[in-house]
Amino acid sequence: MAEETSARELSNTTFAESFEKLVPAILAEWSELDPKALSETGGVLDKVVALIAEHSAHTKTLVRRQLTELWHVVMDPPRRRPPAASARRGPSSAGATSPLPETADLLLQELEERTAQIMRELRNGVFADTRTKVKDNLLFSLLVSVGLGFIIGVIFTGWNFQRGK
Repeated sequence: MAEETSARELSNTTFAESFEKLVPAILAEWSELDPKALSETGGVLDKVVALIAEHSAHTKTLVRRQLTELWHVVMDPPRRRPPAASARRGPSSAGATSPLPETADLLLQELEERTAQIMRELRNGVFADTRTKVKDNLLFSLLVSVGLGFIIGVIFTGWNFQRGK
């Protein structure tokens, strides 16, 4: 039925057939509607769209689009994936169900792979280049490290050299 519902588009006949199921959802979405006025439309799509557009600040096109989305949600509600899909994640989580949806797990796995790739590039590229530059400019590297050490020492100890007194 899920394929059948998603393949069908919202028409006057399909809306009229499912109108009774849609009434609570429509009233929940548009609380300013009068339930009696909604039932008086008789499930005719154009009348329902006109009624909602009249009582809200939305255009008829927007109301029709929202009704179509609402119809898809009511007639084919989204289903959760079975917990058997979490068994492929590894032996440590085979018995437990994950509170995260599978898409979040896949996203996390992709981010971990990207991070590992960036770290490999960093180790192979930047660190190797840095080592060669330090070896080539040994005197400059020593002066920079002594200067940074002096600045850090001044920051932490201050200019007061008379601590012993």
